[in-house]
Amino acid sequence: MMARFMEFITIKENFRLPGVLLAIGILWVYRLRGMVYLIAAGLTVGLADTFTHHIIKDLVARPRPCHVLPELSHIINCSNSYSFPSNHAVNSFTFATFTTLCYRNTVLLVYTLAALICYSRPYLGVHYPTDVLGGAVCGIVMGYLGYLVYLKIPWTNPRLQ
Repeated sequence: MMARFMEFITIKENFRLPGVLLAIGILWVYRLRGMVYLIAAGLTVGLADTFTHHIIKDLVARPRPCHVLPELSHIINCSNSYSFPSNHAVNSFTFATFTTLCYRNTVLLVYTLAALICYSRPYLGVHYPTDVLGGAVCGIVMGYLGYLVYLKIPWTNPRLQ
């Protein structure tokens, strides 16, 4: 039962429909500011993902536990990319940090979801705990940096209007 839940939590496609519905809700409620937030959040997560996947992973070149320890049971397929840092952790913590800095009332929800996603990765045998920890730290930094850029947009910062 727990393995199925972890598998569900770790598969990005399971978040597409809820993500689209959430985006529509944000656009409906926040209009222009919501559109700017969605674009900025998407760019921040996309840049964090690209940076960690194509630069940090290749520099560290740490094999995944499912490649090093083939006796691990494989609930999901083992990726051919390197292990450190976990891009699931980077992306979820980038999104969580950026979102909570923009909308303070989302802290519990988005960080709980990010933590569940991170917990699922070692549970499923596709990352070491340090991969997830490093990814979470990287994601927090990237989310904060993205937020600093976001504040430079006039519609998001009352002092610039």
